[in-house]
Amino acid sequence: MTETAHRILYVSDPSTIARTVLPDPVREADLRKWVDILADSGIDIFNQEVFSQGWTAYWQSEHYEYDQRPQHQRFRPLIEAGIQPLDILINQSHRRGMQFIAGFRMNDGHAAHNRKQGVGIAEYIESNPHLRLHDPRPGQNYQEPEALDFTHREVREFTYGVVEEAACGFDIDGIELCFRDTAYFPPHHAAERAHLMTDLIQNIRTRLNERGKETGKKLMLGARIYATPAECASQGLDICNWIQNGLLDYISPQDTMYADHNLPYSEWAALTRETACLLYPGLLPWNSYRARYRLGRIPLSHATCRALAHTMYGAGANGISIYNHFVPSVWQPPFYPQGMQVFHQLRDPERVARGERHYIFDPTWDGFSGFGANGRRSTGVINAQQLRLSRSEQRPTGEFRFQLFENLQHAHCATLLFRGFGLTGIDELDVRLNGHAIPDEAIGRTASSDRITTVDSTREQDGRNIPCTAQGGRIEFRALTEKPVFSTRWFVLSDPLVERGDNRLSITLTKSDPKATSPTIVIDEVEIFVEPR
Repeated sequence: MTETAHRILYVSDPSTIARTVLPDPVREADLRKWVDILADSGIDIFNQEVFSQGWTAYWQSEHYEYDQRPQHQRFRPLIEAGIQPLDILINQSHRRGMQFIAGFRMNDGHAAHNRKQGVGIAEYIESNPHLRLHDPRPGQNYQEPEALDFTHREVREFTYGVVEEAACGFDIDGIELCFRDTAYFPPHHAAERAHLMTDLIQNIRTRLNERGKETGKKLMLGARIYATPAECASQGLDICNWIQNGLLDYISPQDTMYADHNLPYSEWAALTRETACLLYPGLLPWNSYRARYRLGRIPLSHATCRALAHTMYGAGANGISIYNHFVPSVWQPPFYPQGMQVFHQLRDPERVARGERHYIFDPTWDGFSGFGANGRRSTGVINAQQLRLSRSEQRPTGEFRFQLFENLQHAHCATLLFRGFGLTGIDELDVRLNGHAIPDEAIGRTASSDRITTVDSTREQDGRNIPCTAQGGRIEFRALTEKPVFSTRWFVLSDPLVERGDNRLSITLTKSDPKATSPTIVIDEVEIFVEPR
């Protein structure tokens, strides 16, 4: 694999920037100003998604319907004046030294939102119900997309045609195919029909190669894909084939909504390392469904962004794909463009390594049941890791896995904390990290979060009073009848305790608090703080 200077790929979805950044009506100067903001923020590749749900956006096609949603009508004056907004974005990107990628959502699932807006769905999808997916899996979010079935040759030709028109009609540098949808084939038939999607990818790759020869410029083909190779395969996406056969120039594996520190970045890197395919994992604005709403949709801190980037680079990533970053910027300071300046850090692995890092391992989808079960994401996989200890058992034990790519010899200090819901400050635990026992005297603890505390709040142990105050600062913006009761434990990490890559935190309840009211202790929030030298 050839090294590249590309470190940050910024993905703009079809509508958010149109709604929240660009005025109505949009002028050419507005589009150029927006591109300047991206370039000044350290972006190397700008991906504007230009096709979703059967509609084109930012360009008027001769053969495909233009996006009917209200936010896209602000581009009409430019289009009616003979100016394609997409041409302006491309031209200004090239002026500012960025490559421009046109993004295509392969089966976007926002049909229900469009109907609420009163615009319905694309005429092609509306008038061809026989080409849609039917009999979706149980779960509200599976019922809404009105998505196309790529089993049908007509659907594949429809998709190929719009990609070809954009590639041949605009001075783009490549295409990104976005696979973050609920399905492309009927349930239980995806794997056996994967060859049909591979044929489509091969045809697009061939056409891009032909176009590259015509223009003298190689056109990239990238894919934004599911979090794991297994999930891709279960959805009919033979990513390993695409990589090994040179169909893709980069992949961006990611959860569809959340930034997950535990994604198998090393597994993806092993697939791409000896190929020409680059690895740009996705960085999204929240860690989990829980954190998104518990914290009032406050985005990740810079320290947590650095932690994610450090993990990605440590596992072998060539850069980072930024997605949905723009969403919380609408209502959370420091707003754009200031909120984008962290990209200057994230594009430089050495600068990332010099900054404080805060790792957060949350139960990613816990609390969400739109796909038929709590913690289930669109692929059907449950992604809500929990360590559960039942007080009714004798010495119950559980394990929590996390990945870390840290050399703690280069840190002033590093600390691991875990939060147990239903855990009290009196419960006694045996804690081990990768088999290493952590002495009890090395573990700090807080009192239960519902305890009325004072500055001299203590617990008694071995005839001594030890400071033990309830944790503050775990913000909860959700409207709950009562806040969850928890206790937090923490200990300082040293280099011999941690493994590069996968780590195992094992916890045993050795003595239960006789006054505890919760029958089960649930440990599903683990955090690590690293202060580099």
